[in-house]
Amino acid sequence: MRDNAVLAGSLKFLALGDIMQLLGANSSSGVLRLISRYAAEPGFIYFENGNPVNASCGTTIGLEAVYALFGWTDGEFEFTKENIVSQRVITKSRMGIILEGLKMVDDGQVKRVGPGAPSRKLTAATDSDAIPIIKGPLVDYMYVADEEDFFDGEYIVEEGKHGSWIWVILEGVVEIVRESPEGPLPIVRLGDGSFIGSLSSFLIQGHIRTATAVAVGNVQLGVLDSQRLAQEFAGLTPEFRGFLVSLDKRLKQLNERAIELRQKQLDTSEFLDNKKPVMKQGNVEEDLYVIREGSASVVRQEDFGRVPLAQLYAGDYFGHTPFLDMGHEPEFASVMANKELKVRKVDVAQFQKEYNQLSTTFKNFIDNVATCVSVSTKVVCNYYKKFGLGK
Repeated sequence: MRDNAVLAGSLKFLALGDIMQLLGANSSSGVLRLISRYAAEPGFIYFENGNPVNASCGTTIGLEAVYALFGWTDGEFEFTKENIVSQRVITKSRMGIILEGLKMVDDGQVKRVGPGAPSRKLTAATDSDAIPIIKGPLVDYMYVADEEDFFDGEYIVEEGKHGSWIWVILEGVVEIVRESPEGPLPIVRLGDGSFIGSLSSFLIQGHIRTATAVAVGNVQLGVLDSQRLAQEFAGLTPEFRGFLVSLDKRLKQLNERAIELRQKQLDTSEFLDNKKPVMKQGNVEEDLYVIREGSASVVRQEDFGRVPLAQLYAGDYFGHTPFLDMGHEPEFASVMANKELKVRKVDVAQFQKEYNQLSTTFKNFIDNVATCVSVSTKVVCNYYKKFGLGK
C-alpha cells in the first residue's frame, strides 16, 4: 500500500461494485487502482465527487474498461485521494454502471479474471434476478441513540405493523421483502451503512410498515434518533421537504410495481395511454420540475418493452437532480404526460445548497433512498421481463 492511499484491500473481500458504492457515498475524488496476478496490467478508475469519469484496463478505456474490471474476482485494490485532471469520458450514473456491470458478468458478457468463480455471492437470489447489496458510507454515530442485535432469519420490522424506528446497519445484511400470495418477494438487500425505514417512519404518527425487514445472518443495528431527524426535516424549506416526500413515494410505488408484475396484474393503460414524452430517456436535461396540475408517468424503455415505474401527481418532482443518483429520468427513463400537465421549474441551485447544509446522517439517508430506487427499478424490470403483463 502506497503512503498516499486512503483505502486498500482485497477484491475477494470487497468487490468493485461495493467499492464504487463506498466511494460514491463519500463523494470521493481520486484514483482507484486494481492489480491482479491474473492480469498483465493494472486497471485504473478515476473518480470525481464519487462518480467515475474515466478508466483504463489494458488497451480498453472509458466505460468499457470499467465493465471489464467488474470481471476481476481476485486481486488487490487501493484508492488514492487526489484532484482529478482526467477528461470526463464517462457520463453514465454510478449506480447504473454498477447494475449493468454485475448483469454483464452474470450474462457472461465480461470475462472473469481470477482462478474461477467469485468467492462469494452478492445475493441468495438466482443469477437472473440477482440483487446487489446496497452499502452506505461510514456510520455517523452522532445520530445513533442505541444498538440492537438480530439473529439470522429474525424479523426486524414486519409489513402491516406499526412502528416509527429507523435503524442504520452497523454490521451484516438485511433483506427487504414484500408479502404476496406467492410468498415473500425480495426487493432489495441492505448492507453496512444502509438504513431501514422511510421518511414516513418519523413524519407520520402511527406509521404502518409497508415492507418486512429480515436479518440475513447475524446483524447489528444502530437505532437512530428519530426526533433529531424530524427536527432537521422541519427546518428545510417546504419545497425541499416536498421533494423528499416525492422521492419516498417513488420507492414505495416501485415496490407496488414488483408485486403487480409478480401477480401479473399490472395495467399499463394509466401509464401509457394518450401520453407523450415530456422528458425523453437518454436526452441531456439539466432542469428539475414540480407538477402543479395533472399527472405524469415514469417509464423505462428496455429491449423487451416499456416498463412502467411510477405515477407522479401534483406536488411530485421530476427531472435532473445533480446531488442524487436514482437511475430514473432523464438518463434511464422517460416522463410521459398528456396536455393537462402543468409544471413549474425548480431552483436546483437552492436545492443543492440545502442538501449541502444537511447533517452527514440525513444526507446519507437521502442517498440511500435514491440508491434503493435504482436497485428496486432493476427488480421491476427483471419481473417485467420474466412474468410479462397480466392486462
